[in-house]
Amino acid sequence: MHYFYPGLYIAITNFHQELIPTELLFAIVASRESVPFPVFFEIIMMEFSFELIREAGLRVPTPIGPTIGIVGALVLGQAAVEANIVSPILIIIVAITGISSFTIPDYSLSFHCRLLRFVYIILGYLLGFLGISIGLFVHFLIMSSLKSFGYPYLQPYIPVTRDYKGLLLSPAWKREHRSDFLNTKRPKKQPIISMEWRYQNKQ
Repeated sequence: MHYFYPGLYIAITNFHQELIPTELLFAIVASRESVPFPVFFEIIMMEFSFELIREAGLRVPTPIGPTIGIVGALVLGQAAVEANIVSPILIIIVAITGISSFTIPDYSLSFHCRLLRFVYIILGYLLGFLGISIGLFVHFLIMSSLKSFGYPYLQPYIPVTRDYKGLLLSPAWKREHRSDFLNTKRPKKQPIISMEWRYQNKQ
């Protein structure tokens, strides 16, 4: 969800100001009073700068890489705010988005989310919440048509299968059937009475 933050920020500030409390709206307007650039240009510039710092930190020696990333982001953000190039609230949004992206352990999925962030920024700038909703709808359509090793990417949620029980799983001793979307030769993975030894002792 972190790749929505910049797009939501630009959509709210450009199209949906009524969603912001009055005091916070005054604070945003006051922080942007001396900034000569539009919000879209600010976000794109700071996102590109953050991505450059991230890539630079990956390509330098390991002990120095994280230090360069942290120090570079601090110096760049402070200098940009003091030079009235970007607003302080925008720095907070970009920082939260960047830090949240590190929670994704897989590099390829993280790269996918980083690219999607720019798509939602453009959609939020053009159409506001409507653009973000359209982008999310198209995103889910693409994901629902993907397959991984021959099986739908969003299984077992899309398409809904016979043995789908929602987010709550039954106890392990009640899961007699294998997932039907696997099309296995043996649909059952354990007998109905999985703990027969308990009943044998009673006899």
